[in-house]
Amino acid sequence: MLKTFEGGNGTAKARRRRFAYMTAGQSSATELLRSCPVVTATGQSMGRVKSVLVDVRSRQLRFVVVSSQSSKASVVIPWQALYFDSSLVRLVYYTYS
Repeated sequence: MLKTFEGGNGTAKARRRRFAYMTAGQSSATELLRSCPVVTATGQSMGRVKSVLVDVRSRQLRFVVVSSQSSKASVVIPWQALYFDSSLVRLVYYTYS
């Protein structure tokens, strides 16, 4: 069963469940990303994929939850800000500057 939570600005219309929280192993897509390393564009390690957030309405991957190696805090990164480096089997987080 997927855990869902509310998104939006809190209006009655936005109170419908917007995102589903999927842990690694709940689907073939999350199984492929499970424990995948996440690095910055410069190669600095950020941690590993803990879970993903899927948009319930469109059923598309929206966010990746990364567990940090240096602390117990998790970081949520938009899927559009990541690309998969197939040669080194890792996700790379990039930003425009």
